[in-house]
Amino acid sequence: MGQKINPKILEVYPTTDSIPVNILRFYIQFSAPMQEMNILNHIKLSNEEGKNITGIFFENQYELWNEERTKVTLIVDPGRVKSGLLANNKMGRAFDAGKKYSLTIDSLLPDFNDLKLSNKFTKKFVAVQEDSFPPDTRIWKLCLPKSNTRAAILIDFNDKIDHISAYTLIKVFQDKKEIQGKILLTNKEQKWTFKPDKNWKKGRYKIFINPYLEDIAANSVNQVFDHKPSDFNPKNKDNLILNFTLQ
Repeated sequence: MGQKINPKILEVYPTTDSIPVNILRFYIQFSAPMQEMNILNHIKLSNEEGKNITGIFFENQYELWNEERTKVTLIVDPGRVKSGLLANNKMGRAFDAGKKYSLTIDSLLPDFNDLKLSNKFTKKFVAVQEDSFPPDTRIWKLCLPKSNTRAAILIDFNDKIDHISAYTLIKVFQDKKEIQGKILLTNKEQKWTFKPDKNWKKGRYKIFINPYLEDIAANSVNQVFDHKPSDFNPKNKDNLILNFTLQ
């Protein structure tokens, strides 16, 4: 039998080191399927003075793992994110703009082979002003490939898009047929590239953006996360479309 390798943390999302004070979610990506071991007991959030900060993450009855058990979602207490709620009124935002923080995951989490993480992982970030604007395709910059190549489409969001949204809610079509390819999100959640499996053909294409696409502060195309019920915008139910032509 081959030697068993201790799992490790591949990434903590968002990868940017500038996090808006109204951030709702962090994601931890592991290299192997992990056991459910009270994830919050293995996480420490500290401020720039090194003081441990508690009561930030929502203690859900069930941990939010993906199907493969390689990624877990940490939810910041929505009561600290949404204005007007009791927790927000009493304690304010979970983070203060301009302050530095460290999110540390210890090395005691085991995978399904009972192997613990190879080392602890620390993500350092600075809190910046709140993001209260939904993703806006009007400010996206599109860089197109040439036909008869497998060069990538590039979208610069001029925004930081939630990585799960970026990988699942943006599709490329030609003649109602989805183009298959590989997506990569880079530049701290700001740049999206799509490389097709086959050469681009000449013709007209459409990029479909699902209206549930969210930025890293959980603002969707439909609405900002911290909205009043009267501010809900129900008209954006259909996909947004970016058209382009390759000659």
